[in-house]
Amino acid sequence: MPEHKALNKKIGEVDYFLKKPILDEYQVEEFENNIHYAMEYHLPISFILHNDGNPKELHGYCVYIHPVTKELRIQKKDSSFEKIQFSDLNGVIVED
Repeated sequence: MPEHKALNKKIGEVDYFLKKPILDEYQVEEFENNIHYAMEYHLPISFILHNDGNPKELHGYCVYIHPVTKELRIQKKDSSFEKIQFSDLNGVIVED
């Protein structure tokens, strides 16, 4: 029985805690281009974030990018702000 519990725990960890994918330079460039395009035309963006293994989706407008730390300031649809790191991104979708 202890083996069964250990196996269930291992399977559960795989399902709930996904490893952060490694992005290549083309994906990073595509994310940057999508963010700049959305900022220029004030379009809403969906960000898919790696949140310690639990994917999180954030919707809003990117209003500022810190040039050194690559921190993004996102204005959510309820007019509140959230700061995210560029390195936490798994996906960027511009909502036309």
